Amino acid sequence: MRISEKGKQKEKRGLGVGPDYKPYIKAREFNSFGTCSNYVDWKNQRQYEFLSQTELQVFITYRWDDNVVDIREQFPLDNILVEKILREKNSELRKNGQKLIKSPVVNGNPMTTDLLVFYKDSHKEAISVKYDKNTLTDRDIEKLWIEKMYWKNQGVDWKLVDAAMINKVLVHNVMLVTEFYDKSRVFDKISLIKHLIATKQLIVNLEDEILDFSQLLNELENKGCKYE
Repeated sequence: MRISEKGKQKEKRGLGVGPDYKPYIKAREFNSFGTCSNYVDWKNQRQYEFLSQTELQVFITYRWDDNVVDIREQFPLDNILVEKILREKNSELRKNGQKLIKSPVVNGNPMTTDLLVFYKDSHKEAISVKYDKNTLTDRDIEKLWIEKMYWKNQGVDWKLVDAAMINKVLVHNVMLVTEFYDKSRVFDKISLIKHLIATKQLIVNLEDEILDFSQLLNELENKGCKYE
């Protein structure tokens, strides 16, 4: 169910840090509910709101990086700054007799960036996620340009990521092991192995093939490794 912009402001959507952040859009408010996802971050235990499976996969890829300290999804852009970018661009287009760009701000609804990534060294990266960048419409391209310019003006790197750029094997393996990030969930040797991988105490290749944890356990035990 959608709520008004006033309601979102009252709930302090788009504000907060880490586990206290509240995304501006929630999955249940989005029309394509079948592609939406709720996912609990294994590090801060906050429930994330993704509007597509591709967003979820991109999130997991970035969250696995230990240099990343926070990720905020559905992050709202300042309407005033967006409209400023648009006015300047349309002034240029008007002088050249070109078609003007329609405002993405309708009834006060702000544009949002899919993922805003915060790193240990204090730099940020804004990520726009599309399933296939080769099927973008002219309107998609206009909005992405505005978003890119917005973050450029803020001194923040911006990137467009689509499904073809995601290592699905890495995502699958990370999801398998981070289920046991919290050691209290460990109940046998296999789940312990997953916990050790999730907490980076045991380093294995997650990128090339789906892990066979029984085989991995046998290999470790054959090497005389013991984990508790």
